[in-house]
Amino acid sequence: MTDEVINEKRIKQIHNMLMEFASGNFSYKIERSNMNDGIEALIALVNMSLEEIRGSFLHQGYTNLTETYKHMVQMFFVLDPEDVIITYNSRIKQMLLFNDDELQKNTFSTFLTQDSKLAWKDLKTKLEHSNQDTLEKSIELYFKSKQDLIVPTNCLVSKYIDRINQSERIIITSIEIIKSSMERKNELQEIVNSRKNKEKTTGNSTGKKVQLNLSYLDIRKIREVHDYIINNLDKPLSPLIELAHTFGTNEYKLKYGFKQLYGQTIFRFLIDQRLRKASVLIQHTDTSIKEVAHVTGFISAPHFSKVFKEKYGFSPRDLRKQSNFHQNQ
Repeated sequence: MTDEVINEKRIKQIHNMLMEFASGNFSYKIERSNMNDGIEALIALVNMSLEEIRGSFLHQGYTNLTETYKHMVQMFFVLDPEDVIITYNSRIKQMLLFNDDELQKNTFSTFLTQDSKLAWKDLKTKLEHSNQDTLEKSIELYFKSKQDLIVPTNCLVSKYIDRINQSERIIITSIEIIKSSMERKNELQEIVNSRKNKEKTTGNSTGKKVQLNLSYLDIRKIREVHDYIINNLDKPLSPLIELAHTFGTNEYKLKYGFKQLYGQTIFRFLIDQRLRKASVLIQHTDTSIKEVAHVTGFISAPHFSKVFKEKYGFSPRDLRKQSNFHQNQ
């Protein structure tokens, strides 16, 4: 395959990715290569931007009191012991864009990226050598669509014995988060109205949870603080009283209102967002670990590495090595 044909294919992948992105579908990414050119830099930027926006989208949903999110099965496969697909859900055809003829009687690994094929092979070996009739394992797999876009998924793999046919079966299930605006709108509105009728309570020695009656204006101001933090991760966080006055609220409402809306303190949110951005930079750019620590607001690279490992269970360098492995497959 000539360089011209390869580059045309890569540009088409970017086009397909942006079309999915424009339609509001954040499930895909583009597989990285070991090529070092402008197209590869653009692919890295597209992947990184998509991950950033997807993360922001999920966080923004918490402040919309008339909307909620629910989990839905994204893909569901049933395999025989030879890895052949026996059945699957219709959602797979929408995600991967293959038709029934292309999916039926094919091996499961046919639809995985090269590095995921290796990971799946290792897991399959462990399942085969297990003496348990039922067994469950979690694994991150990357599927390749018909358009050559990558679908990253966290899958639960279950092995069980089909007692009717007296044969072994493997079930692979992946879950996605979807918005459910109308389904619980009335229910949530009742909760909001109920909160408005309650008297304000404060934390005390008995450990009661602080519950505020937040107005639309209060929520808007707290949301502005939320956006400010995300857009200024490299800067030190101002004292809460200064931050509150800057956005026209008070320290009490900001402190407890933020936790009520986002489920965590402002400081914990700041650290989580810094680490999330750092993980994106480590996986999708060649920025040094020291520079990543700097641009995400950590006081030093050693401190950043310590906090990162406490959060994720592995060091930034371990993640960089793993990402480089995937990109060179």
